[in-house]
Amino acid sequence: MSQQAKKPRPVIGLLGGIASGKSLVAGQFAKLGCAVVDADRLAHESLAEPKIRQAIRERFGDAVLAPSGEVDRQLLGAKAFAGREDLEALEAIVHPETCRRAEKAVAAARQSAVPAVILDAPLILEKGLDRLCDYLVYIGAPEHVRRSRAGQTRGWDPSEVARREATQVSLKTKQNRADYTVDNSTSPEHTFEQIQTILSQIAK
Repeated sequence: MSQQAKKPRPVIGLLGGIASGKSLVAGQFAKLGCAVVDADRLAHESLAEPKIRQAIRERFGDAVLAPSGEVDRQLLGAKAFAGREDLEALEAIVHPETCRRAEKAVAAARQSAVPAVILDAPLILEKGLDRLCDYLVYIGAPEHVRRSRAGQTRGWDPSEVARREATQVSLKTKQNRADYTVDNSTSPEHTFEQIQTILSQIAK
């Protein structure tokens, strides 16, 4: 076993606003050989758990289920973000299992022969997942850029972006907590150059 594999690898958590480009950055880290723990995928897996699906059905009704009986994430999101009480109810159902899966995945990835482990999760600070991270990287992009991206990729209008961001830790707090900042307002190539520099400093 290589010396790199014996030493637990550093964990890098990604912070940023909605549509700032966290998934793009995670993908670029992956191209450099890093392991990526995608909390959104883990949340999707959690929704497939029978006990969680049943709890969601009891709380939000059959209207959030697809014809197959699976949870329709788009319908569930629209319902949950209608009010803070609904959102808190959803988080109480889904997040404990998602965080458990994330912690397990990060622990396993840290033992592999990779330069670093990337934690791509939308609520790292809110759910205390920063405790799993050795470093935090903030991905920045101007508000008008992020809102345009959210409209193109998710079909969200500016008010929807603002409404969802209001439920999260402020961008200023995320910036202040970060060890590194990436400017993702221009080209993917420019972002990639910054990622390479950051990784070279962390994964020594």
